[in-house]
Amino acid sequence: MKSSLANRFRARGARGVTLVEVAVAALVMALVLSTSVTTLQRAFISLQNARDLNIASQMLQSEMEKMRLADWSTVSSYPTAATTLPLDSTFTANPFVGSRFVLSRTVTDPKTDTRIITLRIDWQGADNRPLFRRLAMRYSRNGLYDYFYSQT
Repeated sequence: MKSSLANRFRARGARGVTLVEVAVAALVMALVLSTSVTTLQRAFISLQNARDLNIASQMLQSEMEKMRLADWSTVSSYPTAATTLPLDSTFTANPFVGSRFVLSRTVTDPKTDTRIITLRIDWQGADNRPLFRRLAMRYSRNGLYDYFYSQT
């Protein structure tokens, strides 16, 4: 008698996991995993875009520093139409950079003996969106004013 009572008590207290509970747990795990994978993908894209922005800024700075060393006769002879410039070999030697970036220069004449030189660099982002950055400076016959970044 004692053994049959113990068996009934064990049968009542030892309950298993139902199929519905297992299915719900699997669904919750699938949602968590898919959300984390999507978040990681967006994070890697953002990281790559930040790296590209850094490289683009270095290219703009390098080209602007070269122009700062130029004399007035060289700067005044720049065409006012948008001109595509070759990238420095220190950047193109890197296979990651390669030919993904396009650098252009536009020169405007706001007044006599003054030029506003605007450099623009365009590239394709990691998420295939077109991205660009600009850098502008004023160059005068009697000296060079500070340059500044423009976000637009």
